[in-house]
Amino acid sequence: MNSRLFHIGRLVPDEVFAHLHSRSSGLRNDEVRERLAHVGPNRFDQPDRWKNLRRLARQFTNFFTLLLFLSAAICMVAHFVNPGESMNVLGWALFGVALLNAMFSFVQEYRAEKAMEALKNFLPQLVQVRRDDRVVEQNAEELVPGDVVLLAEGDKVPADLRLVESHDLQVDNSPLTGESMPCDLTSRESDTQAEEPENICFAGCTVVRGTGLGVVFATGIRTEFGKVAHLSQTIKRSSSPLERETSHMVRVLTIIACIMGVGFFLYGVLSGKPLWTNLVFMMGIIVANVPEGLLPTFTLSLAMGSLRMAKKNVLVKSLNAVESLGAVHVICSDKTGTLTLNRLAITQMVAAHSGEALSESEQQDLLRFALAASEVRETEAGLFGDALDVAVAAKCAGCGLDFHEVQAKIRHVFAFDVQKRRSAGVLETEHGSMFVVKGAFEAIQPMLVGERAAADQAESVMQKMAGQGLRVIAVAWRKMAAAEDERLAAPDPSLQDELEHNLALAGFIGIEDPVRPEVPRAVEKCRKAGIDIILITGDHQGTALAVAQRIGIAGEGDDADMLCLTGKILEKLSVTQLTEKINEGVRVFARTTPEQKMKIVTALQQLEKVVAMTGDGVNDAPALKAADVGIAMGRQGTDVARESAQIILLDDNFASIVAGIEEGRTVFMNIKKFTNYVLVSNGPEILPYLLYIVLPVPLALNVIQILSIDLGTDIIPSMGLGQEPPSAEVMEQPPRDLARGLLTPALLVHSYLFLGLLEGAWSLFLFFYVLVNGGWQYGVELPTDSPLYRSATGIALATILLMQIGNLIGRRYDLRSGLDLGLLTNKLILFGIVIQVFFSWATLYWPPVQKVLNTAPVSTGVYGLAWLGIILIFGSDYLRKRLVSARRKRTKVTPPPEPASF
Repeated sequence: MNSRLFHIGRLVPDEVFAHLHSRSSGLRNDEVRERLAHVGPNRFDQPDRWKNLRRLARQFTNFFTLLLFLSAAICMVAHFVNPGESMNVLGWALFGVALLNAMFSFVQEYRAEKAMEALKNFLPQLVQVRRDDRVVEQNAEELVPGDVVLLAEGDKVPADLRLVESHDLQVDNSPLTGESMPCDLTSRESDTQAEEPENICFAGCTVVRGTGLGVVFATGIRTEFGKVAHLSQTIKRSSSPLERETSHMVRVLTIIACIMGVGFFLYGVLSGKPLWTNLVFMMGIIVANVPEGLLPTFTLSLAMGSLRMAKKNVLVKSLNAVESLGAVHVICSDKTGTLTLNRLAITQMVAAHSGEALSESEQQDLLRFALAASEVRETEAGLFGDALDVAVAAKCAGCGLDFHEVQAKIRHVFAFDVQKRRSAGVLETEHGSMFVVKGAFEAIQPMLVGERAAADQAESVMQKMAGQGLRVIAVAWRKMAAAEDERLAAPDPSLQDELEHNLALAGFIGIEDPVRPEVPRAVEKCRKAGIDIILITGDHQGTALAVAQRIGIAGEGDDADMLCLTGKILEKLSVTQLTEKINEGVRVFARTTPEQKMKIVTALQQLEKVVAMTGDGVNDAPALKAADVGIAMGRQGTDVARESAQIILLDDNFASIVAGIEEGRTVFMNIKKFTNYVLVSNGPEILPYLLYIVLPVPLALNVIQILSIDLGTDIIPSMGLGQEPPSAEVMEQPPRDLARGLLTPALLVHSYLFLGLLEGAWSLFLFFYVLVNGGWQYGVELPTDSPLYRSATGIALATILLMQIGNLIGRRYDLRSGLDLGLLTNKLILFGIVIQVFFSWATLYWPPVQKVLNTAPVSTGVYGLAWLGIILIFGSDYLRKRLVSARRKRTKVTPPPEPASF
């Protein structure tokens, strides 16, 4: 055993304070500042000085970049073999493009990570600390040795603590030990040589039950947790749908580029063309097929999507979760705080057997008992604890009770147990010690004394209250015997079970939690979007059904037995049987435990659904990890739940989930839009090389000109499409079919064989028009430095740039023109159009650009013909949209959620 742990573990609580130069009232602010300056912040992570270097190196390992480097190397070898052809210039150009592409991707990923870190600072780990005899909420990083920390269920232990108070405290030490069973901790001194002293809480572990008070004796890397290098506490998630689809798209485009390049290189060799001509051709085909700017635009689109989500109170912890949320088929939602306001207010206190309202004195007795089984602390910000317990404490003032006076008479509290669905406590009264239990009636009923008829009456009263949408809490009690009273001096975990018998019902407490006003509209929005909502709650079946009806999950006349399953029934079902129940229409799960959420997630995933699961407690963590999208509560959620989730709701509001789904869908649709846009320009880039290799004609575009399209003029418009706002249609379509990836056959046909072919045909028509008018004859080879050739290749490039404007506008909508939204609504798209117009002009008429691209001017009339290309491509695509729309109306087919379906 660590000698430091042994030494501090054997001290009695008073000696602990003396050893750490602290006191029970906590440190003073000046002491905290002095110690913080000495020991540094309470952080476990070590700066990774090589992190950015590794990230940069990773940018050079994707298929696109490797292909460009390989092409550059081939050009260098060709130049070495035949120096007169200046292949080294092309090689350096390709090397520069690969380097530029990698650097741009690196910068975007770096900026995205910094933005994500800034967003995460919205939710620092906060702990309850006693300082200067006041309980304050403090950032965990500012803890110092000697600080007095208050612990409660769901807290992640922020530092190594020596317990000085402990009430039914159980801590999960699995991050350090690997053991899944929680450990019972005590504040008593220990002289054993155990590896894990029972009076010490270790940093990074989780409080799963009870409360405690501990004194910090180690922070940051000095903790046991800090000594374990980068200990993983999370389950490794599988790659997101977007990651898989992006990887697939890159592979497909790379394979296409390589097959076409090598295939036509071999064709050129066999047909007797010079080696350098074939190399130039192969390089052109490869460069034309590789959309160099696509991957950086992906990262930027996801980063911007995450920032937009943050403005809607949805904090995304990883970029790929942005799109994953958009692919959701089912949302499994908690009730309290997510669908409701979590403003619990006691509205009824009734006699258990008659349902009649209690008198003022009876209400006071009921509240005393309920408070005895509650854990509430008073802080500077007000009452702190479970929302139900706080509601009980808040009601005391309205009934003439002094909260502090009652709390002073509470001898012991047995913490709420999720499995048992109840808490308990012992209250000192003038008639002796009273044992009290507070919780679900079903959990307390087996412990009651009395006839069956009385229990049935109580059940009827409870059902009536639950049918009104109230959360119903039963309170029962009995007087303790002298022998039982003596055992409270040193209570053990088994004491609660021994005391829970022969109880008498004191009454029922009805608690109202109003539905959030925006939730019904959000549920209706989900219904239109083809997203199922499943309500999972620990409340009574009647309460759950009442809330389900209010928000629109259930109708007034729906069969409760068909719609709702209770935890008891769920426990007996296999996963296969549960999938059948879900298919039959079950949408509400009542009286469930957090562990049963895992079974629900598994059943839904067996139905091939993308599942979003909300949670806030310690036991929700496995389900949050298992779900495709784990969503934790930012306000009421525990640290453990937030660590396990991919997404955090800053306002705990269900409507924010729906807003996040809308953003996620928009991100994916925008990615498809700019992918479609970029691939269209590949067509007119490839076509000149195909003609060049099979016909005795000049090459209409050189590699530098292709790169000017891919990296010069397509980047800004792509970024503009990536930032298009959500459209009305995005939430009127069903969730996308994951089998239909990012690079669908429809998108390839539309990009290459329709719009790409149109751009290629018109640009080549003007290319040959200039050549023929200048005196060129078919089969005659032109030198690349001749004015005629330069003018012809210049108009071909300018035409493609201008036609991409029509393509850009058309990509804004699947079946609408794109002009109806207005160009001024997206300044990046407008800026992209300005760049393309300017660059098309500069290509022909500005000497610096002419020199770089090897172009020359044409007459104004010919340049005017290039502008007709905008109308040609936009009009052709709009005609296609109208035909597709008319066909869908005739066949009543729901439009697939993709921007370009042919």
